[in-house]
Amino acid sequence: MNKYINIIIISFFSVLTYYLKIGFVFFIPIVCFFAFHNPKNILLIIPSSLLGLLWFNREGLLYLAVLLLAILIFMLITQNRNYYINLLFIFIISLVSAVFPQPNFELIYIIFFALVSTVIYAYFCYNIQGPLTKQNRTRNFAYNETIMAISAVLGATAIPGLMNIPLFVAMYFAMYLSQNRYYIHSVFFSLMTMLFLRFVFDIEESILIPFVSAFYIFPSIYAPLSLISFCLLGWFSNTPYFNPLTLQITIGLAIVFEIIKFMIINIHEGKDLAAGIYQRSLENINNEVIAFASFLDLFSRSFATPKEYNQKLSEGINNLTHFYCESCYVRNECYSKNKGKLYTFFKNLILYAKRSNYEFSDSEESVFLKSCPYIVEMRKSSILINEKLNLSATSTKSNALIAQINGVSNILRQYSVDNSLKNELDIEIFEKIYQGLCDYGFNVCYFQPQKMLINDFLIETGIKGETFNNIKIIIELICNNHIEQNVSCLFKSVSRGKTYVNIVPKINYDVEYGYGSIAQEGNSVCGDNYLIKHLTNTKLIAAISDGMGKGFMANQESATTLKLVDEITNTEITAETALQILNTFFFIQDYLEKYSTLDFLQLDRAQGYLLFYKMGAASSYIFHKDGSFERIINEGLPFGIEEIIEARKMIIKNEDIIIMASDGVFGNIVDDNDFETFVNGIKHLSPQKITYEILNYARKRKSKSKDDMSVIVLKIIVA
Repeated sequence: MNKYINIIIISFFSVLTYYLKIGFVFFIPIVCFFAFHNPKNILLIIPSSLLGLLWFNREGLLYLAVLLLAILIFMLITQNRNYYINLLFIFIISLVSAVFPQPNFELIYIIFFALVSTVIYAYFCYNIQGPLTKQNRTRNFAYNETIMAISAVLGATAIPGLMNIPLFVAMYFAMYLSQNRYYIHSVFFSLMTMLFLRFVFDIEESILIPFVSAFYIFPSIYAPLSLISFCLLGWFSNTPYFNPLTLQITIGLAIVFEIIKFMIINIHEGKDLAAGIYQRSLENINNEVIAFASFLDLFSRSFATPKEYNQKLSEGINNLTHFYCESCYVRNECYSKNKGKLYTFFKNLILYAKRSNYEFSDSEESVFLKSCPYIVEMRKSSILINEKLNLSATSTKSNALIAQINGVSNILRQYSVDNSLKNELDIEIFEKIYQGLCDYGFNVCYFQPQKMLINDFLIETGIKGETFNNIKIIIELICNNHIEQNVSCLFKSVSRGKTYVNIVPKINYDVEYGYGSIAQEGNSVCGDNYLIKHLTNTKLIAAISDGMGKGFMANQESATTLKLVDEITNTEITAETALQILNTFFFIQDYLEKYSTLDFLQLDRAQGYLLFYKMGAASSYIFHKDGSFERIINEGLPFGIEEIIEARKMIIKNEDIIIMASDGVFGNIVDDNDFETFVNGIKHLSPQKITYEILNYARKRKSKSKDDMSVIVLKIIVA
């Protein structure tokens, strides 16, 4: 609806119908239609229409200025809120404008012209509703443009001079309609204007208009080449049917049109769209493989060390401490000074014993090695231990390899099954949506489907010259005609007058969330970690992991778990499959028998449900608006111990409060009834405030046990 060049041309020429002694009855519905649908258009209409009258005749300039001022004031007062008030306004100003050129007009003619103006505006508004009601084949913005183009040609006939300006205006719109693939409209327009110009205004060259319409049905560069060749043939053959000057100007018009057509035409061939979707599908598959491969690389880096290797390393460290530290005369001083660090010192000593040129980057470790009285003997023993680490039974290696191969096989099978269950939208749906946007009158500058799954699609779209508030509801209505799931139009960005949006499955629920954690008293590092993340535009995940033990080591374990969760959820596989794959990896790696809990939640904002996956995690709560609540109790072992993960599905409601917490929070709650009453009393607060209140509540209560505390609070709001 904001093809600026068309608005300028139509405004400039349609205002000249004033000189046909019918007032502004054709100009008024055009101005009001453009201005009421996008107020910014008035900034183009005012100067171009005033220039039209000023250029050729100043007789009606004052009348036009008053008319435009009236329309502007009406827009500011009503803000286009009521369709019927708009019709009444158009009827009144059309009635008044019909009196301007002919004060002696009979009342019947004045009323007739006012009704014509009102009907034209109603027809314009009726047509643009077509794409919103699945009637875009018989009603769309192209019908409006055809009527406006005829009005512009009609106004151009009032321009005096030898040059056939109405002929060239008609040619321009014939080019435009044909190139925009509105072939029926183009044929109708070319025939009507040809007959009108030939038999009413005696312009013989009007026979060119149908030729232009036909030539511009050809795609790409073939259209202007055909027209230019036709004109050159007529020019050089000195045909008596066409004036050479007319043919020369037509050639120039064809060249100019090629330069500006990208600004006024939604150029998007169906085959290009199909090719783009196919290419995107291939890219998605490649991205899936790359993302999954990245996850495998991350896992292999994190858990490459087998259990047997670590057991031998631990035995070697124990041997060093037994033979050298227990009898050392500086033992107490060393233990006090290097508390918690000796394990790492001895580990590095064994691992790098054969590397004489290895330099320890830790300054404290270097001080220890220099000050230890038995360092020479320990280095010799470390070399022997290092050599033993490389020896393992062949059967053990074979059994470990078989277990890993079986595990990876199961993972690939899960991955394959997940992908095979995905169904994509029909490509025709995207073509219909694109055409519907064009038929409504939008200047679509970008249209690219990024995801094509039935329940997880994403269409990135750019509309030129429109604000998000103006296009949001319209885009949703057009898409809902073709996609059964219905859609939501989400703002993405604005750049150089172009508004970019994402079209996704309809979002029925919004989510506000808060989070926080507190380390156990005496520790500076919390062993818990949490994650909140949007998987797609309609799904959100929240997770808490509690590492076994306390402090830094526990923090590392839980952080590693959530890092892997974060990485694998970057793929397009479902959360259930992702967790099952991840759990299988943990199960087969047998890593020092250290485990972490995982409390995982997936919220589908489109379909309105929660999926809870609890692996050794604390209970969670869902507090409802009416004061009732549900408790989701953990029934699983920590992550990586059991082979199968079970999910629990919950339906969400408006203003539900979901609370996830680690053992440290609920372990400090002695009276569950008191806690539930407390939460019901604060659930009106923001999620972040609720988080702080729960942490403070748990910290001040009589403790069952001391532990790290983490809380995530989510609030559901119906969109």
